[in-house]
Amino acid sequence: MKSNADSLTDTATESDPPVRGFRQRMTWLHTWGGLWAGWVLFAIFLTGTLGVFDDAITRWMKPERPLVAEMAPGSAEQRAQAVRLAQTYLQQAMPRGEFWSIGLPGESDPAIRLFWRENEDAKFQQTRLDPVTGTELDKAVDRETEGGHHFVHMHFEFHAGEAGIWMVGFFAMIMLVALVSGVITHKRIFKDFFTFRPKKGQRSWLDAHNVASVLTLPFQFMIVYTGLAIFYSLYMPAGIFAHYPNKDTYFSQLLSRPAPREETHIDAQVASLDKLLLTAETELGRRASFISVNHPGDSSASVTVFGLFDEEENEKYLLPPGSGNVIFDGITGETLDIQMSGDHRGGEAQAVQRVMGTLHFARFGGDTIKWLYFISGLAGAIMMATGSILFMVKRRQKALNEFGSHTRRVYRLIETLNVAVIAGLCIACIAYLWSNRLIPVGIEDRSHWEITTFFTVWLMALLHASIRPVASAWVEQLSLAALLCLALPLLNWLTTGQQVLTYGLQGDWERVGVELTVIGLGLLLATMAQKARSMAPVLPPRSAVVATQQKTITASVPYRNSILMRVLAATLGGYAVASGLAILLPMVLPMARAEAVLASTLLSFAAYTGVIIWVFSARAPKRAWQGVFFLAIGCALTILLNATFGGM
Repeated sequence: MKSNADSLTDTATESDPPVRGFRQRMTWLHTWGGLWAGWVLFAIFLTGTLGVFDDAITRWMKPERPLVAEMAPGSAEQRAQAVRLAQTYLQQAMPRGEFWSIGLPGESDPAIRLFWRENEDAKFQQTRLDPVTGTELDKAVDRETEGGHHFVHMHFEFHAGEAGIWMVGFFAMIMLVALVSGVITHKRIFKDFFTFRPKKGQRSWLDAHNVASVLTLPFQFMIVYTGLAIFYSLYMPAGIFAHYPNKDTYFSQLLSRPAPREETHIDAQVASLDKLLLTAETELGRRASFISVNHPGDSSASVTVFGLFDEEENEKYLLPPGSGNVIFDGITGETLDIQMSGDHRGGEAQAVQRVMGTLHFARFGGDTIKWLYFISGLAGAIMMATGSILFMVKRRQKALNEFGSHTRRVYRLIETLNVAVIAGLCIACIAYLWSNRLIPVGIEDRSHWEITTFFTVWLMALLHASIRPVASAWVEQLSLAALLCLALPLLNWLTTGQQVLTYGLQGDWERVGVELTVIGLGLLLATMAQKARSMAPVLPPRSAVVATQQKTITASVPYRNSILMRVLAATLGGYAVASGLAILLPMVLPMARAEAVLASTLLSFAAYTGVIIWVFSARAPKRAWQGVFFLAIGCALTILLNATFGGM
């Protein structure tokens, strides 16, 4: 009779952490980490890809915008008048609160844009004013919409605020691990890049996955790591709080600027913002773009005037000169700080972090880079989609009973999510554009209704995928997405009287680009729908699942416990080690403390990835926990010794 250990070895399936071989363990990690995170990552990548052209989409979603173009003021006095009108409105709407923001009229948006909030728990309020009269713009003149910024918010926080940012960061770390494990797993990945075998079933899906992966591999590593770096102070704050009392003090020292003031709760009148505007424009030597006021109506109020961002100038550099800003005492008008364009503060570490931001947001290289990002983003989304589909293609040929008696139901769930996330999200995105033309212009909270349409359609796609046969669901949803894309220009013409030829004659190439891109995506989706008709994805027969059940059921409980132990070691233990390094490195790096904190925090994401890879490469969960424990203890002791003998 075999021992229990022998039984576990013999009955291990692809869902279990393999017992032997580093590459086999990485294959398991890549397969299962990629599967469970793939749906969220697909949504992040697709919406981020659309967000590359958020301004162009916003312009298309505001068809009335040309009607108010003549209202854009150009002279300094006209801008000052616009600021006076804005301040008058805000003092009546909310004389005291947490925040005012005044967006000045410009070529891209000729209205005054106002945002304000009473306190941290309150909702942001907003409106738009005529820059000449100061009256609120009629919604029929400039419809309320989030425009392309909806896709940007979906990309980095799923419209869920800070909780959404944390969720996206969590899945970004999983993607970083999946990329590393994928490179390790596919030892012939670069050779396979030149191999594509159509109509070969599983082999074709794997080839497509490999091609999409290798084609954009550097882009994907870059986009994921820079995305984490943008929110470094949120995701990995240990280094900051270990060396500074709060984030405001840290950023004040890093950027050599006055720290934000604490509210005093003493009433005071905000200084004339039009005068501060003219002073700031003189100091910066350029027009201002917007003004922010912290704690308006309080004696602690401060005013920041930001210079106009010159896109053509800044896109020439990976480390852009910026637009500059001037900070004033909001009550006395005293100048507190001036940062000129090209004044790079924070040393080399801050320069690296800014370059990462430039890379992530494609703020360099003009339209050529944006289109490269768009194509690379689509390829990344295709990589995730093909990976998720490949999982079930393999199981249709051979069911592995990874989930015991629930295997067939879980397979069905995976198939449903594949359809709803991949095809359903495409429907939701184009339905969002349709809603912009169909929802009445004057309705209250119009932008909210557009976003509600997006999520409602996506939910309906999930329900549809759950009740229809898999093959039918793929064809129907891809066909609907294609139809909505191809019919969008017609809808635009019927509802606004505008169409692509008119845009072209007017030289409105952003709107031309939106409509032609939608048509191109519609043709692509129609081709995919036609391909789906020739395939008939079905779940493996129940007999195939039952046949393997007796061989694997004994291994399910101990192996799933081992999986849980590894996941905990990787997530909690890995985060503890990475945080420890973020605290330790500033003590030993030969640079200013604030710069060292930033540098060590940026490096901690790589350390976190390395720990996760090591945890899942360990032969047993016990070894993984031991390794993480000793690493964490080593960091803690080194920090203690440095704090005791070297001083923090």
